[in-house]
Amino acid sequence: MNDAAATTATPAPAPPAHEPEGPGSPVVVRGGLPRWATILQKWGVLIAFAGVIVFFSLARPESFPTWDNVRTILNVSAALAVMAAVLTIPMIMGDFDLSISNHVQLLGAVAVTLMAYRGLSAGVSVVVVLLMGAVIGGVLGAVIAYTNVSAFVLTLGAGILMLGVELQITHSQTVSSGLDPAYMDIANTRVLSLQLPIWIALAVTVVLWFVTRHTVFGRYLHAVGNSPEAARLAGVNVELVRTMGFVIVGLGAAIAGVIITSQAASTFPSAATGQLLPAYAAVFLGAAMWRPGQFHVWGTLLGVVFMGTISSGLVQMNYQASTTNIVTGAVFMAAVLVSRLGSRRRA
Repeated sequence: MNDAAATTATPAPAPPAHEPEGPGSPVVVRGGLPRWATILQKWGVLIAFAGVIVFFSLARPESFPTWDNVRTILNVSAALAVMAAVLTIPMIMGDFDLSISNHVQLLGAVAVTLMAYRGLSAGVSVVVVLLMGAVIGGVLGAVIAYTNVSAFVLTLGAGILMLGVELQITHSQTVSSGLDPAYMDIANTRVLSLQLPIWIALAVTVVLWFVTRHTVFGRYLHAVGNSPEAARLAGVNVELVRTMGFVIVGLGAAIAGVIITSQAASTFPSAATGQLLPAYAAVFLGAAMWRPGQFHVWGTLLGVVFMGTISSGLVQMNYQASTTNIVTGAVFMAAVLVSRLGSRRRA
């Protein structure tokens, strides 16, 4: 063979993916992103969180960087932390639940009215709403799973229905009398200087972390979220897994409803309406941490604390409530974008 032809037929070796293509070009890791972009994608939310803490600490050094403020942030965020943690489950499965805020309101109202109108004890009322939450979640999950109707649409309608039922049983009024004192103790009891709702939220997070990362059911959740058909071919009962995922959401809604109403010592119309967007924002913030594009409960918990920190700082700086909404919306959009970029990179 001709030497010139042989030389022409042999392609030049491609440069390694991790090496720069020329002087001054950024270091590129596998996946095509510069190293700094990969670091920012993985740790950007935590870096922003640290920046927020530093900023508000310098702006309000007398009140923000204090243990009392930390405890207040955690306590105020407890119910939202439970809501966001259980919302992580359907998100892992590739589902949505837009009814959770109304679900929380309804179950909180049931607990209070059982005590106020029926004379039941705090313990019995809590058990009743836990069972109700599991049943409602199971019914929603079964309808979604076995009919393959859109979870987005069905839970939106279910939320409107729950709102109507809540207003019906409370007569659209605030109910605050006739409550068992033990019910308010749920909010007021302290363990190791922290209020009980904080420990409840932490316990829910730990349980869900264990379930999603260290159990067969948790592996099924991720399998269904990755590909329902592949999971079914592998022997997973996809419909049952999806149903049980919504049962978990219902139980979490009951817990959050009890926390909110015990902290307020009452139930009032639309008590948790404003929690839907922050709950989803926290879930997407969590998906932008550590493993971008993957939903996980520890990230969700940090997302809740992040937003609670922002809200506390803005309040202490005397900003209007509208500013908190603007910031929360901006954080939500940024988290969704980062999470989406992480998903595309893994794909």
